[in-house]
Amino acid sequence: MSGGQSTPLEYPWGKPPSPGEVTEVAPGILWARIPLPFRLNHVNVWLIEEDDGWTVIDTGCATPEIYRLWDGLFAGPMGGRKVTRVVATHGHVDHIGLTGWMVERFDSDFVGTFTEWMWARISHTHDVPRSDSAHRAYLLRNGFAPADAEELVRNRAEFMDLATPLPGFLTEIRDGDRIRLGSREWQVIVTGGHAHEHASFYDPDSGILIAGDHLLPKISPVIAVYEMLPKADPLGDYLSSFAQFDGVADGTLILPSHGSPYIGIRERIAQLGEHHRERLEATAKFLAEPSTGLELSKKMFPKIEGVANIGFALGETLAHINHLVHLGVVADVSGEPGISRYKTKA
Repeated sequence: MSGGQSTPLEYPWGKPPSPGEVTEVAPGILWARIPLPFRLNHVNVWLIEEDDGWTVIDTGCATPEIYRLWDGLFAGPMGGRKVTRVVATHGHVDHIGLTGWMVERFDSDFVGTFTEWMWARISHTHDVPRSDSAHRAYLLRNGFAPADAEELVRNRAEFMDLATPLPGFLTEIRDGDRIRLGSREWQVIVTGGHAHEHASFYDPDSGILIAGDHLLPKISPVIAVYEMLPKADPLGDYLSSFAQFDGVADGTLILPSHGSPYIGIRERIAQLGEHHRERLEATAKFLAEPSTGLELSKKMFPKIEGVANIGFALGETLAHINHLVHLGVVADVSGEPGISRYKTKA
């Protein structure tokens, strides 16, 4: 995840709940924090009380520790009542990895956007035809050495084992829909950028926005280009999505998937926009000389070490390159076959 500016926001809770415990953030809405085996070491999940059980928003991924933690939540704070519905904000493994297990365990409904369901089914499945070859070619084209590319291809295969098989059905939600969760009716806001169809949920009457990864309080979500859509402009999608939150009141309580709940959506959107403007300016400056994606990644993220981490940095770097290409600021000046290079236009 990228860094953002640290202008103070209002944080109603001083510390998050400990693993296995919950904090009530509003009547009928509990906050639990799930530990993750990544550098970003937690994900927040939201438990919404229903007449006949619970709605769970996001699940974490499949590790022995997380299974045990959920068993404790089911028996403890959730009172042994069933999970009637699992909602996915989007299809990344830390949000959807245990959805299949939870839906099967409780015979729950599964709610999310169609594109994220499909994306997760493909990206979390071994032996998808031509997936490895496309990933390898993408890495080589952007400057990775063959041995490093092979290591990243193997790493992704290991990552897939953190997800249980997704349900073969979906109750689809779309942008502008209204959905009843607990005692509240929520507006569905579907955005691009971090994911293709990321779902947030806004209740204007209670002044609450379940924001997923889209509007995090202290870091920017990963905005990245992947091999499936190498010429995509996810950063353009992300920046344009801010307008979709114009109707959200500034005093709204934001429930993010990482970090702590906060108040101050206008200020946070301004910070995120400024952060990416600064990164775009740096990208254009560094590309005064032709560079591969890997070469630029090492300049944009000079403190990152290890092949796996620089692989993540490449996706974010390409998001800024592609946005500048879409704006006509940067050109693809590839000369050598099979290697992409970019340069800022004179």
